[in-house]
Amino acid sequence: MAVGEDRGVLQIRHRSLDRWLLPGGHVEADDRTLLDAAVRELAEETGISASAVTPIAGYPIDIDAHEIPENLGKGEPAHTHYDFRFLLGIQPLGPGTGVDLQLEEVTAHRWVPATELTGRLGGKVTAALHRA
Repeated sequence: MAVGEDRGVLQIRHRSLDRWLLPGGHVEADDRTLLDAAVRELAEETGISASAVTPIAGYPIDIDAHEIPENLGKGEPAHTHYDFRFLLGIQPLGPGTGVDLQLEEVTAHRWVPATELTGRLGGKVTAALHRA
């Protein structure tokens, strides 16, 4: 999950699920580690360059499992999705270099305070940011 300089957490509006989510996706064959996959997915969905990302912790601060419905358009059956959530610091983006969404999958983005994250995640993010 991407955390900006003001400690806001980046969320994306997922097109097919029509929900606010953290950037992420599936591991690809070229990904050497889960962290590599998280950084690549962040770059693909938001246009934030991997060079602007610094892992705050080198391990997942949270692991979540949830059901994803069948997607006939992608030929994907319903499946359980496992999210390994890394805390990724985003260096300040310069003028004219904001988030550039991949509109095939994402319709919008927003930055929210970690305290507004639902469930146990907000507490984990806040605790990890205090340790950093």
